[in-house]
Amino acid sequence: MSKQRVTYTWKIGTERHPEAINDWLDAQSNIRDSLSFLVQIMQERFGNVDVRDIEVSKELIQFMNAMETSGKVERPPSHGKPSTSSNQASDQEKEVDDDLFSGIDDKAIFNRR
Repeated sequence: MSKQRVTYTWKIGTERHPEAINDWLDAQSNIRDSLSFLVQIMQERFGNVDVRDIEVSKELIQFMNAMETSGKVERPPSHGKPSTSSNQASDQEKEVDDDLFSGIDDKAIFNRR
């Protein structure tokens, strides 16, 4: 039987972009429910696997890119910016979208030993 956690602490200040994480957390009406929902979606789609596993992370990135390019998922506008359609997005917004996965090293080994 796996370890039954009651709580988990996350030191956001040590993350690569803590401001962006805090912005996302601030946008949630209930952080616990939002994180729980994301975990349930990941479990349904990928099962109980380490999402940092190179094969799983590749599949996740491909899935997210496919959803965006198919038009099934449209990114909501950032807070404080006027809403624009996906066809009228500025070059700067497109550059940010293209940069979304640039921090992932696809040659890195994510499995723990």
